[in-house]
Amino acid sequence: MAQTTYSTSTHQLQHLQDPNVIVTNKNGTVVVYSPLTGNEIPQGLATDGSGSGFSLPAVLWIAFSFTVGVPLMLAGFRGWRLTTGAAIGLSVAVTSWSVFVNTLDNVGISDITLTALVLVLFCFGFIFGLLEVGRMVGLLQLGIQGGLAIGIRIVLLRNLLLVPEPAAFFVNWLLIAFCGLASAVLVIWKQRAGLLLGSASVGTFLCVLGTDLAVNQQSGMSRGLRYLIDRNSYHIVDTTNNGYFPPTSTLVMIALSIALTYVSPISYVLYRKPDILARDMNRPAFAYAQHRFFKGPFCPVHDDDIESLHASNEFPADEEPKPSGEETLSSSPNSSPVSALSQSMPLLKDCCSIPAATEKVRTTEGDAIANDS
Repeated sequence: MAQTTYSTSTHQLQHLQDPNVIVTNKNGTVVVYSPLTGNEIPQGLATDGSGSGFSLPAVLWIAFSFTVGVPLMLAGFRGWRLTTGAAIGLSVAVTSWSVFVNTLDNVGISDITLTALVLVLFCFGFIFGLLEVGRMVGLLQLGIQGGLAIGIRIVLLRNLLLVPEPAAFFVNWLLIAFCGLASAVLVIWKQRAGLLLGSASVGTFLCVLGTDLAVNQQSGMSRGLRYLIDRNSYHIVDTTNNGYFPPTSTLVMIALSIALTYVSPISYVLYRKPDILARDMNRPAFAYAQHRFFKGPFCPVHDDDIESLHASNEFPADEEPKPSGEETLSSSPNSSPVSALSQSMPLLKDCCSIPAATEKVRTTEGDAIANDS
């Protein structure tokens, strides 16, 4: 019976692009068979630690999303080691969650146990990011995560993902990977811009996730993430039959979070200047707001963590680059030309300075001449 079922379901297998054969029995129940062994694969629910309604796991995820997301969105660039700790902690949490949901069997573990495990692993990653050894890793992780957060939200803007055809499911991940790679390159190319965008992107992603969990519970963005990441053969019936059909409010919130990351009408609210609105409309809102508020480097001690390839050409958005030498020559209106020249040419200043011994001899000679006269 299993062999016959396997041969008649080849077309379904190719359509699903999954290493399982889904068969509907005469009584209407859905049974999954392995194409390699012909054995039945028992099925379980793909809750993946999300809980149901406002159960304890769901409340924990809501609290976690806002606790980490709000600081990153508003002041991630000034968080320094707290930000690098959050970046590494998120990487550990997302990776461990993905491994758990794709390797557990149909029985699995309870949602609260899975949630607790992921949150504990986040804490370990967070502590590692606070240490000096985790600083560089945290910077790169923050940049990569900013791109991944944008790519995932773009993919979730449509029913059954951006590319719904099962045969082309991998295209969704190609787009996400491209966004992550582009963001990583931005951090290396221009560190400040990459970290500002990374903080704002990850922060808005977590905030919209927490908001959607509070509004739509497990049927909105949470369902989309599970549909995107959970490819466990023990969850294939739940994943395939229920799919991902987000409410309109979920799509609106996702689109708004992207706009708040990459569009800047907030600058008008902050500064009340129409000319700034016209100039900054195409600049990232929360990223640019952090840029305006936090002028210093990301790390107060290490301002060259990832050397920008164009660091010498990076100027604050509010200032125009001055011609070479103009800043030093015009630094003080009352300064003499010689002083200005010595400031602009420190080597000349050092070479032309009068040794102390010579100055003392000249003073002695002047006193002797005065006494003789």
